[in-house]
Amino acid sequence: MSIHTASRKEEYLQHRFGQRALIPFECFRAGDRYLFCSGAYDGKVNLYSAQRMELLMCYQIAALGMNKHVNAVRFTSDGARILASTTARRLAVIDVERGEQVMSYDNSSFSGTDRAGLAADPVCPNMAVCSCVNGKGLTLFDLRMPLPLDFVYDLHPNIVRDITFVHNSWPFVRSQQSAILSLSTDGVCKVTTLDGRYLHCFEVDHVANSIAPTPENYRTGAEDEFHSLMMVGGDVISGYIPEVGIQERLREHGDLPVWKLRYTSNGGILYTACDGGIVRKYRRYPNHHSYLGEVYSHKADIQDLDLSPYDEFLITASNDRSVGILKLGAPNHGWTEYCELT
Repeated sequence: MSIHTASRKEEYLQHRFGQRALIPFECFRAGDRYLFCSGAYDGKVNLYSAQRMELLMCYQIAALGMNKHVNAVRFTSDGARILASTTARRLAVIDVERGEQVMSYDNSSFSGTDRAGLAADPVCPNMAVCSCVNGKGLTLFDLRMPLPLDFVYDLHPNIVRDITFVHNSWPFVRSQQSAILSLSTDGVCKVTTLDGRYLHCFEVDHVANSIAPTPENYRTGAEDEFHSLMMVGGDVISGYIPEVGIQERLREHGDLPVWKLRYTSNGGILYTACDGGIVRKYRRYPNHHSYLGEVYSHKADIQDLDLSPYDEFLITASNDRSVGILKLGAPNHGWTEYCELT
């Protein structure tokens, strides 16, 4: 694995953790500074500590002889459970503390081997949504119930690649407690209520794989002030503002498609991961993003990327069977083991 230096020297570590299977999907635990999980093509969900750089636990969620691939993982907003969807069209619910699968929903999730859409409600820890069986709609879950809560079929004409929840401060969501933002591979983004009612739609006119709204509550202002926006990554990275439309397009990755976008917690830095295994970063300004350079690279394509809640660590999952962990620096608030005396 090669290391690319950005504007400052950054500490980078790569770990294989003894894994033989591909590890293309991962995420940090909500509210936890160091704990994250990954899903692999061997039907296992692995739990790691970013601080200690070690594998803590391994959960087997697919029985032998079944189609085992895990195509998405998420923690619930309270951090108590891991959600994992598989190519066997099953959504598994794992209790983190007990280390066992407590529930599963059959015939409810998409069976594609690429990354599937899966999101947990940041407000209610019992609500979740994933791509439905045909990949073009949504399946909603109340994790207190033994069966899926609802199905929204054929919401998109093409496969849903990414799903996230939208804060109710956004202008097209304000009458609702929360809303779901789904992105299809043809670049169509739709915002719907939990019961499937249409709220908003926009298109970016290119193949798309990931969407990242800016993390702050929605705001708009004068031309020289920050506007909240949604960044959509695929063949191009496009920035969308509701009152303006497409504000900018970023093309530093060339012909390599972008698979994941992630903002830091204050929205000041945008990280991207694309084919070719390269992580890049941009600084956000009021009316544009400025390219800062390459951060590091894997030997193979990067399928997923996430940031720890306090912006201390960046993690990547690659087809080279490795998990990348980048120490970004001290936490943005709270205690730290580092100090400097002057």
